[in-house]
Amino acid sequence: MLPLVSRLVSLLLPLLLSLIVCGLIIALSGGDPAEALAALAVGAFGSAEGIASTLMKATPLMLVGLGVAFGLRAGLFNIGGEGQLYVGGIAAAAVGAWLGLPWLFHLPLTLLAGACAGGVWGAIPGWLKARRGVHEVINTIMLNYIAIHLADYLVNGPMAAGAAVSQTRPIAATATLPLLWSVPPAGVGYGLLIAMALCGLFYVILFDTPFGYEARAVGHNPEASRGGGIDVGRVTVRALALSGALAGLAGAVEVCGVHRTLYAQFSPGYGFDGIAVALLARNHPLGVIPAALLFGGLRTADRFLQLSAGVPRDLVVILQALIILFVGAEYVSKTAIQKILRGRQPSPTP
Repeated sequence: MLPLVSRLVSLLLPLLLSLIVCGLIIALSGGDPAEALAALAVGAFGSAEGIASTLMKATPLMLVGLGVAFGLRAGLFNIGGEGQLYVGGIAAAAVGAWLGLPWLFHLPLTLLAGACAGGVWGAIPGWLKARRGVHEVINTIMLNYIAIHLADYLVNGPMAAGAAVSQTRPIAATATLPLLWSVPPAGVGYGLLIAMALCGLFYVILFDTPFGYEARAVGHNPEASRGGGIDVGRVTVRALALSGALAGLAGAVEVCGVHRTLYAQFSPGYGFDGIAVALLARNHPLGVIPAALLFGGLRTADRFLQLSAGVPRDLVVILQALIILFVGAEYVSKTAIQKILRGRQPSPTP
């Protein structure tokens, strides 16, 4: 019970501190902090439309956040979730629109195509790090721009539907992800159940399988892992490939379950917000679920905040940044305290 309470406090403390700082900013600017915080809560969870929109936006955040969290467990900082999401969306749009199959085969194949495309996009920086020693942060950032501009080129060129809007032709009905709950204009698809199931599955993979043990060992100390017989390069490539596959699946879910087509800039930044989700969840697969719901709620409530409380919607961006800041500060402080305590330990007597 105590570890569970400790994890809960660790999850909520950065959020609480961020809300306090945002409240001070609002008060200093002449606003009402209580009204603004109430507007955030009501906008995200105060109506059926708000709840549906929060769940819809939390779905890709859950998948990308899970991928980032898994990579961080293996000591890999995957900042390429946005690019991996885009290539997943491209693959899903191509398979979903141009391949004619029964629904039983077409939809799984479309989702699988998105996951595989994201996995390949993630494996590239994994291979470069394992074989050439190139840091994954640099590669994943560069691949983000390639994927985003590739999508922009395709929806205006080879894959264009010919409409006034830059988009591909709609995917076939047999590749459409059904809705669980629809509250126009928002709709919650089965992608939410897929994302939650994968969080549970990756919890098992991470803590109950040999590969999960190897990934965590490499994340703690790659040199010691190599000395213990673990193939660090293989773990690196596989971990980033799985991380990219989850982000690619997020893009496929957006195409199949939300937009039913692919258009330029179809992601509002889910790939980057997924990093914040993973950090807030402390890289725990199950912690990704509430963290994604929180960030999905913030994305939903920003407009209501501006209309209801008269507070600029940019406050939500500040709140997200503060959460990341306090998560990082907590980690740094814990590391510093541990070093101090180790330094005070008496050296062993000969």
